Amino acid sequence: MCTLADRVIVGNEYLKKYASQFSNDVVIIPSTVSLNEYKSKDLLKDRICIGWTGSFSTIKHFKTVIPALETIKKKYGQKVYFKVIGDPTCSFPDLNIRGVEWQSKTEVEDLSELDIGLMPLPDNEWTKGKCAMKGLQYMALEIPTIMSPVGVNSEIIQDRENGFLASTAEEWVKKLSLLIEDEELRKRVGKAGRKTVEADYSVEVNKEKWLRAFSF
Repeated sequence: MCTLADRVIVGNEYLKKYASQFSNDVVIIPSTVSLNEYKSKDLLKDRICIGWTGSFSTIKHFKTVIPALETIKKKYGQKVYFKVIGDPTCSFPDLNIRGVEWQSKTEVEDLSELDIGLMPLPDNEWTKGKCAMKGLQYMALEIPTIMSPVGVNSEIIQDRENGFLASTAEEWVKKLSLLIEDEELRKRVGKAGRKTVEADYSVEVNKEKWLRAFSF
């Protein structure tokens, strides 16, 4: 497909390197979020929701962080609860999680319940090509985000500034604990995440790149 295309559009440098084997005209345009659709909401509640969004095919990535979440549950008890969006068949009884179905019409509302957003990933050739969409969705809603430092995630996140990076179970527990215990930190990191999306990953900022990409 790349060989046949007049121009190839990819989401990050890793994909560009791959596509450049087959095309001399490769353009990077990152994943984007519409700022008009993604607006943060202040929800009144007395518990902290830690959540993830994905699909049937990526629930395996969420499972990699289960040991850390079990530790968090033991540590904080009823102060925290967990939400999974995208795979209604998944169930994690020890964490009192039953997945809910992803629906486009309720996506922003469903995500808005989260106080902390998770994007765990293994480090392999497939995940290095991912473009951090779920992380950007959290960030656009001012939800403080913790990502695995895989692929473009490490370019988007400045650790402890506009989000957090975590590799090991110990790091996930440590950084989740920081956010759970400090409401002001959640707010500060969430707002910084939103500013990152506004500056580099919004539809509004990237629309001109798309227009130029289709101009020959």
